[in-house]
Amino acid sequence: MIIDNRAKVIHLYEDAEVKYKDISLQADHIVYSWETGLVTAEGLPDSSGQIVGKPLFKDGSQEFQAERMQYNFRTRKGVVYDVSTQYNQIYVRGRKSKFISEGEQVDTSREAQDVAYSKGAIFTTCTHEEPHFGIRSGKQKVIPNKLVVVGPSNLEIMNVPTPLVLPFGFFPITKSRSSGLLFPRDYEYSDQWGFGLRDVGWFFPVSDYLNLSVLFNIYLKGTFGAGLNGQYRKRYKYSGTFNIAFDSRRSEASDGTILRENSYQISLNHNQDPSAHPTNTFGGSINIQANQYQSRVNNDAQNVLENTLRSNFQFRKQWRNKPISMSIGLTHSQNTRSREVNVTLPNFNFRTQNIFPFKKAGGKERWYETIAITYNADVQNRFTATDTSLFTQKTLDDARFGARQQATLSNSFKLFRYLNFNPRINYTETWYLRTLRRELFTETTIRTDTIFDDEGNIVEILDDVIVNDSIGDRQATGFESWRTVDIGASLNTQLFGTLPIGRGGFRHTFKPSIGFSYSPDTDLDRYQRTVLSGSVDPIDTLRYSIFDGAIFGGPPGGGVSARITYSFNNIFEAKYWSRKDNEAKKLKLLDNIIVSGSYNFAADSLRWSIVSVNGATRFLKGITSVRLNASFDPYIANAEGRRINTTVWEERRRPLRFLSASATFNTNLNLSRLRKVFSPGRKGEDEEDESPSSRKTERFNDFYDLLEGITVRHNLVMGWVEDEFSISVNSINIQGNFRITNKWTINVGNFGYDFVNKGLTYPSVGFFRDLHCWELGMNWQPNRGTYSFFIRVKPGPFEFLKLPYERNNADPLRAFN
Repeated sequence: MIIDNRAKVIHLYEDAEVKYKDISLQADHIVYSWETGLVTAEGLPDSSGQIVGKPLFKDGSQEFQAERMQYNFRTRKGVVYDVSTQYNQIYVRGRKSKFISEGEQVDTSREAQDVAYSKGAIFTTCTHEEPHFGIRSGKQKVIPNKLVVVGPSNLEIMNVPTPLVLPFGFFPITKSRSSGLLFPRDYEYSDQWGFGLRDVGWFFPVSDYLNLSVLFNIYLKGTFGAGLNGQYRKRYKYSGTFNIAFDSRRSEASDGTILRENSYQISLNHNQDPSAHPTNTFGGSINIQANQYQSRVNNDAQNVLENTLRSNFQFRKQWRNKPISMSIGLTHSQNTRSREVNVTLPNFNFRTQNIFPFKKAGGKERWYETIAITYNADVQNRFTATDTSLFTQKTLDDARFGARQQATLSNSFKLFRYLNFNPRINYTETWYLRTLRRELFTETTIRTDTIFDDEGNIVEILDDVIVNDSIGDRQATGFESWRTVDIGASLNTQLFGTLPIGRGGFRHTFKPSIGFSYSPDTDLDRYQRTVLSGSVDPIDTLRYSIFDGAIFGGPPGGGVSARITYSFNNIFEAKYWSRKDNEAKKLKLLDNIIVSGSYNFAADSLRWSIVSVNGATRFLKGITSVRLNASFDPYIANAEGRRINTTVWEERRRPLRFLSASATFNTNLNLSRLRKVFSPGRKGEDEEDESPSSRKTERFNDFYDLLEGITVRHNLVMGWVEDEFSISVNSINIQGNFRITNKWTINVGNFGYDFVNKGLTYPSVGFFRDLHCWELGMNWQPNRGTYSFFIRVKPGPFEFLKLPYERNNADPLRAFN
């Protein structure tokens, strides 16, 4: 510090700082005049000649850095040179600026307002000292945290002016949310649709809990789309998003006819905070689309290949300290290929946990105290339609309603210490308000043929009567119900066998289960109806059940059932000694190999059921999973392939006849997991290894880093039906990102090959390049012949600066298969 009493100034050097109320000034050299209140600040050169310690000025919420500045603490006015300041995401760099601070206000009803006037400033979101782009103007006015107003200006890219000139401009820099224009996400051109804007609209901050955006897709030749999406959140209560979108596409047929196809989407995601309520839960997801909306509007693999849509939105109630719960809501499933939609509304369920009516407090537990009662009730109303006819009166009229109640009385106790005995009684009752009726509809048409002679005179007129018969379904209103009772018991245990080998060995777990079930005749004829197959000979009588197609189905047929069921579950494991970890570890070889079937004493023939064999296993710590299924028949088949009451043993002296088998292999390979499993062991953090093998390992790991974001999936399904072998599914898919460098990324939305159909499975690839404050990318879907290319400013206030080019699915390039 150097004080000059004659000049009445103070010189401050190195890390100097001056504070006055809410004003702060830092620099390596500050000169302060206590007579005039004027302060001058600048940086100083370091040993290399670079200027360091440049002035940093703070005044409340206003902050900027400059090469040199002057400020008067009394008048609260200042001048800065080569200033650089930031307002939210906008950086302002100017050659010379004058700023005025109102400071503390006498009028407390008005907030103090600082104003800065600049010349030759550039506004940008680029953080580089030499901005890669920006909007430069001759004059500017900045009101911190409110607004930037600029005069005539033009866009500069790499310090090169462009022809894009703006007569004036307003840039909001408020920290709070405010309504405003949403610039288009893409600018497009289509031969069929013309020039268009995608996702242009307006943003509405409705309240502290809700944001709304209204978006439009507009094309000059008549194609358009509209959408409303929002986000809402209330702390400790709930949060969610919703989207309602409509798309209308205009096209022209080869004959000049104008066609228009409409589609829509309704989606909702609502999540209740876990602390909102101790017993009530409300939320879920809804995703309903019509006319393949997501596949029409989007070209990426995820939206195009997704063929199943589901919704589940429920209110659930769990009574505190009571074994009962209830739920009511909406469920929905939709196949985008067949375009069939099933909506269940309402979907009501009431259930109880195990209730022990004979349970006593204290004392030795008796066998009857473990008797448990459970109850379950379902009420459903289901609508079935196509995605284009869902919201029609016919869909409402064809709704199917049903209610089902199930009660179970069960017990479980041990016999002879090692046997688990589980008796049970099940009662099911099902109600319907509408049931099926089939009727024969006959339509008669007369076709007249006229016969002429050689001179053109009418010789004869013949009338042919054509009869068209069809069977139609209708729903008859009226209460119908059916009931079943099932009485049974099961006996199961576990047996273990081991084969020691050195420090390891093999283990076999055998879980046999034998059961008996009895159900009386349900009198199926009560629910059978007949309909004539036609009105012209030969006429057959067709039988059907009035519960065909009902929500919960109809009663089981076959008369009285008295079955013995059997199931044998096998688990094979290996135990080995790990030298690396110096401990014994287990490895599952085959998981749950189950052999099951039954024998019906009450049947007059074909008492033995088909024997099923199912199993599963996993390899490479779950990377590959295998499912095995096989079925065998104890009876032979006739020439038509139908089972007859002659056992295979009687005919061929073999216990069973092979019917079919299948094997499913699913591999989900994430290379980052392989890196942990197979990469060589690393030395401690404090150890270094400069050997050639060490450098080779480093390069090996870098190769894994390249593939770390990639997932490879392979699906293989093989089947055998008697002597025929087939492969129904054999496909491999790659998804993820190849991060080549910190700036370059190759995106693989989907790339695969179907070995059965011998074709690519909708490849979708692209690349992305980080250009500091810009970004460049391209996406390509060759099967559709669509692509998109863009170079744009990164998301922020200037994200509308972009150069997109694309070809959409309205007029694609020639697609290849």
